[in-house]
Amino acid sequence: MKIAYVTDVIYPFVMGGAEKRIYEVSKRLVAENEVHIFGVKWWKGHDDIIVDGINIHGICKAQKLYSGGKRSFSEAFQFALSLRPMFKYNLDIIDCNQFPYLHCFPARLVAKVKRAPLVVTWHEVWGDYWYEYLGRSGIIGNFVEKSTMKLADTIIAVSKNTKEALNHFVKNVTVIPNGVDLGLIDSIKPTKKMYDLLFVGRLIPEKNVDLLLRSMPQDKSLGIIGEGPELERLVRLSKELGTNVTFKSGLPYEELIGLMKSADALVLPSSREGFGIVALESLASGTPVITVNSKTNAAKELVTNGINGFIVDLNPEAVNSAILKIDKTTMSEKARGSVTDYDWDITSNEILNVYKSLILN
Repeated sequence: MKIAYVTDVIYPFVMGGAEKRIYEVSKRLVAENEVHIFGVKWWKGHDDIIVDGINIHGICKAQKLYSGGKRSFSEAFQFALSLRPMFKYNLDIIDCNQFPYLHCFPARLVAKVKRAPLVVTWHEVWGDYWYEYLGRSGIIGNFVEKSTMKLADTIIAVSKNTKEALNHFVKNVTVIPNGVDLGLIDSIKPTKKMYDLLFVGRLIPEKNVDLLLRSMPQDKSLGIIGEGPELERLVRLSKELGTNVTFKSGLPYEELIGLMKSADALVLPSSREGFGIVALESLASGTPVITVNSKTNAAKELVTNGINGFIVDLNPEAVNSAILKIDKTTMSEKARGSVTDYDWDITSNEILNVYKSLILN
């Protein structure tokens, strides 16, 4: 089977849950399939490269992902206009990363010409959040999002939370969650303890890292692993608060897992998570997770309150209380045991079965 993924962000050049999913699934599917990823060229050198057997095509020049602290419309628009090279390839199925939406429309045209089913993998539904994000212009984002839902032959949602939101508008939705490489994580040793607590993710407003900084006990250390438009503001805030915090980015995966294994907890105070793959990685590392009880935070699906972590209200006092109550000694084994069904091998097989069913129909 010849499979095409369409996404502007490509792992390992851009780090995030959506791009990690495509990479991990592709790496497994190439054993018996021909896999292509069409995206923005984040690397130097040839436009077309092969990574772990995956054919990666840089069809659009790299631009800044964020402008004014928000996802760049210009970047999304330019990428959407750049899918013409896909017409050169014989493709059996096309799978689009849902965000940032615009590329899904020309991908629908490519799919029609190639007579290939179109799948859209959906990570989170924004809905009315568009108005908070863009103000009055949110009506356009809301319209584009709902229009994108109608393009796919099938939508794959990464969480039950996302499926429920999608089902208000469309019914052709299958849940296939993200995964982790459990064998790899088990093989990695903890690093010498560097931080009591970790945050891992993009530094954007909805991650609420500023709230985490205000939640920190004076006797605890925090490692913030990530980058994004909020970085400078968060560095200034941490200095103002006198928080014992270290900012890092671009860590090799094995080092990141080593840090997770040595920390007492991962804190993910995000009000919006389509899945929260870092929470899954932390639990697989035997490290409990503190996350928040937000309707649009799918990461809370992974946490059983008081067993493998805590689900708390979105305020500094509640997060601080959970930090003080975390007991890794009693939670570690239960954290690891709670994610045994979340493996990339399982995810990849389920996705491949969806592709086969669409082609047979």
